[in-house]
This record gives sequence, structure tokens and C-alpha cells, in this order.
Amino acid sequence: MNIVIIGAGGTGRHIATMLSKEQLNVVLVDIDPKKLEKSSWNIDVATRLGSGTDWQLLDDLLDLSPDILIALTNHDETNLVACSIAKHLGYPKTIARVKDSRFLNQTRLDFSHIFDVDFFIAPELLAANDVLKYIISPGSLTVENFAHGAVQMRMLAIPKHWKKSDTPLMNLNLPKEIIVGLISRKIMDPEGKPHKKIIFPHGNDFILPGDEVTFIGETKAVTELHLNFGVKQKTIKSIVIVGGSILGENLSGLLAARDIDVRLIEKDYERCKFLAEHLPNCTIIHQDGTDAEFFRSEKINNAEVLVACTLSDEINLVIAAHAKLIGCEDVVAILSNTSYVPLANQMGINHAISPVVSAADHILSHILSGTVTSLVSFYDNQAEIIEINIATNSKVVGIPLSELGPLLPKDFLIAMIQNRGRIMVANGDRIISPGDTVIILTSPQHIAELDDIFGS
Repeated sequence: MNIVIIGAGGTGRHIATMLSKEQLNVVLVDIDPKKLEKSSWNIDVATRLGSGTDWQLLDDLLDLSPDILIALTNHDETNLVACSIAKHLGYPKTIARVKDSRFLNQTRLDFSHIFDVDFFIAPELLAANDVLKYIISPGSLTVENFAHGAVQMRMLAIPKHWKKSDTPLMNLNLPKEIIVGLISRKIMDPEGKPHKKIIFPHGNDFILPGDEVTFIGETKAVTELHLNFGVKQKTIKSIVIVGGSILGENLSGLLAARDIDVRLIEKDYERCKFLAEHLPNCTIIHQDGTDAEFFRSEKINNAEVLVACTLSDEINLVIAAHAKLIGCEDVVAILSNTSYVPLANQMGINHAISPVVSAADHILSHILSGTVTSLVSFYDNQAEIIEINIATNSKVVGIPLSELGPLLPKDFLIAMIQNRGRIMVANGDRIISPGDTVIILTSPQHIAELDDIFGS
């Protein structure tokens, strides 16, 4: 597959990297030669200097027989115009990044039709929803729904008082509607530095205190899973957001709609005026979120959750670290640069969310649509959970999983099957049927093999 990406900023480079790893042919276009040079050194992609709104450049790229154009610059207007030009030139499919969520509202105007955009991607809104899922699921590090909500993935941090660390998974007597999908364990490398080891577990593996464990299963059973591990849950009633960015604005609106009390701190006065007008149910505070004295005077340490979402990753890390220092129990940092996520974990920050990763997951699942319905990446793309619709002529139809399993890689697990509304753990006796929805866990290196495994 041949893909043209307009915009070699952080989002464009990250998505180009993911697509390149999937052995897709990528051409990266930008008006900044320095960004292209940086990209060509680090990513196996072709580059072209120029504007995404230059119709002659897009016309020249048609010689490469592109399947998709993805416009990912920081300017909505540029992205929309680039998609419109591309479609009129004959590009089969277009994807546009937008910051302004009003472009997604089709109550009066259908912007996808006006600008010939097949798929809109709004990273800030996606990340805001990721934060919301974390906040409304206390005790869980991450929550994702699959199969139209019938299957849920939930990641739990196993508490220190967990007493069954000597019991293998096969003997834990977990609910039969649930499967243990992944285990992330902190270990020390030969140099004495901590890092996370990702385990695709089997029946003879163990869950240890401090592990981050990903469970997948029937939604009702998964939502009650914290009781098995003694993970405390509480209802969040109030939250502090530092940074009136687009993401902060989106998140404040989502929380206020759920009657959660929101204090939004922003240092730019004009931006505060705008936010006060558009978020009447939130408290807007004009103040510098890095002011330590202000944190103490406002008793920010009593916040149930603090979210740092300014436009600067570095400032978000400083705010999050300071919040932990003064006693905030639950702190979330928004980090566009995914290389900062391990640092955030070492600093004790409870959760780090990247708009770039949220966007990349949705774009990749859309590119692979037809087989893949949705895709979620974890642990800096070391593991992925994928929802797949099984076609009538799929190779796996009618084969018991006990026969199929030995043919699959060790870090590739078929976890759940939805068949005519029924949710089933994918044990060896199960048979996949046409029209089933299958949830799998895999190392990203196997995504390119999905067609070979599940195709016709």
C-alpha cells in the first residue's frame, strides 16, 4: 500500500514510523526541509519538499499510485484543502486531522462531503476521551471497549498486598468470561536501570504485586474484576485541569457533561475569557499552573485527579511532578512526545496519554479497515489489541483453535470471540465462524500478517 502524508511534525513522523514498520510505502511531504531531513534519518520513508495545497505536487505524486492521502499539519484549513485537491485529482481515499471539533458536527453541514474527506481524525478529542475513560474508571490504568461495548479491556495495577503471587494463572479461578491478555512487569536491566518487560502470558505464568495486568472479557465481568484483586475504586466528583489547550477545553466539556466539578487553570487571560464563555459549568482560573505557591494556596493537593495538558510536554511533566510532590494522589500528564512516557512512569506519574498515539491507532485501524475494526497500542507500541471482523471466505473459518493455535506466533493470542451476540473466551474447543468478531493481542510485528492469518 502506498501512502502520502502531508505534515512532518510530531504526529506525521509518529504515524509515518508506524506505517513504515507495517511495511507500507510512505511519502512524507512538508514545507520545512529540516523536518524532512530529521524524518529521513530516523524513518524508512521517502520525502518531498513542498506544500500539501500545491496541486502540481500532489499531481506528480499520483505517479506512485497512492492509496491514501493523510493530511496531518497543524492547520485545519491546510488539511481540508489538501484532501479536497487530492480527491479531485483522483486519490482513492483521504484522511484529515482537525483540531476544531466543530468540523465533526454534521447537524447543519457535512464537512466530509464539502472537503471530500473520507475520515476525520481529531487527536485532541480522542485523547480527551482517553482521559475521560481513565477518570470514570477509578482503579484502572486503561479501559477500552470492543465489539460495540460487549467486550471490555481493562488494565489494573496489582496492589502490593496481593497474596497469590505463587499461584499460576491456570489455578487463579478467575471468572470464566475473562482472559489475562498481557502482563507488564518492572525489571532491572544489566546496568541496573528499571524498564518494563511485556509478557504474553500462558497458564503457568504468575501475577506479581506491582504488575500491570491487561484483562479482556465480557464487559460485566471485567467491570467487577477489581474485587478479585483488592483494587480500591471510588467515584470521582472533582478534578483540576492545568492548561486551557484544545484538549483541556474538550476534556472540561466532557467532564462537566457528567456533572463532575472542574477547575481549569490557564495563564493566558484572553484564552481564559474564551473558555469562560464556552464552558459555563466550569470554574476558570487565570493563573500560571507552574506557580508552586498558587498550588499550595488553592490546596491543589486535595484534588481527586489533576490533569496537566498545556501545549508543552516539558511543562506538563513539571506540573505533574510538582503535583505528586505536594500530595496529589492521581496525576495524568498529556505527552505528545512518546519518548517522554517512560520518564513519566519513573517519576511516579499515574498515567500518561499521548494524542499522537490515539490518532495513530485510529488511522492505522482505518487504513486496515475491512479486516481490522479497531486497534489500540500499549507500552510504546510493544503490544496491540485488535478487533477483527471475520469474512465468509476467511482461512480460519471452521478450524478449532486448538489446531490453529500452534500455527500462530507465541506473542499472538486470540482472546475473545463474539458470535451472534454471544461473548466467548477463545479456548481450544472454539471454532471461528463467518461474521464473528475476534479480539486478538499481538506484537505489532505481526500486524502485516493479519491478512495471511485471517484473509481468504
